[in-house]
Amino acid sequence: MLGSLLVGFLAVLGEQALGLYLPRHFAVSLAVGLAVAATFWILRLAKHPPMLLRGVHPLAAGLCAGLGVHIARIWLR
Repeated sequence: MLGSLLVGFLAVLGEQALGLYLPRHFAVSLAVGLAVAATFWILRLAKHPPMLLRGVHPLAAGLCAGLGVHIARIWLR
């Protein structure tokens, strides 16, 4: 549960920071990807990776999450 809160918090902070330099569409996708990657990295350091994604590299998880948000935003327009 704390991991989900951390992802949400980091995504909002990242979107606010990146929104100054990038269009909102790209800032949101990039912020979510970075938040997921950072959270996976922190959880791996704490030796508590998510059970189903134990062998996934944090950057791969962040890339997939950011790409998923990007596709969803395009699809839902």
